[in-house]
Formats: sequence, C-alpha cells, structure tokens
Amino acid sequence: MPLDITLFGIQMPTLLPIFVTVAVVQIFVDRAMSDSGIYNHVWHPGLFRTAVFVCLFTIPCLLIYR
Repeated sequence: MPLDITLFGIQMPTLLPIFVTVAVVQIFVDRAMSDSGIYNHVWHPGLFRTAVFVCLFTIPCLLIYR
C-alpha cells in the first residue's frame, strides 16, 4: 500500500522527501568518514559511499512500508 503525502498542495510519494533527507545526511556522513580517514582503508570509496547511502535510505523505507 503506497503512501502519498501532500506538500504545498503537491501530492508526491513518500520516498521523495526521504530520498532528499537521506542525501543531505549522506553529505555529513561522508564528510565525517573522510575526516576520520575511513576511506584510506576501503578498497573502493565510491562503491562504499553508494552502499552507505543505500543502507541509510533502506532503513526509513522499511519502517514506513512494512
């Protein structure tokens, strides 16, 4: 059962604001990981960043659509 929200009179799927929020959170997580030197120990930083984003995006989606 898909959920829709209305924001300023525009009806949109719930995944869109979640995606934007997680993208902003990912910027801060990426900066923290970069400053702490985690990317020096990761084989492929781009793949790792994508995997972290997918994990961060999946958590709220599972909470909403379970």
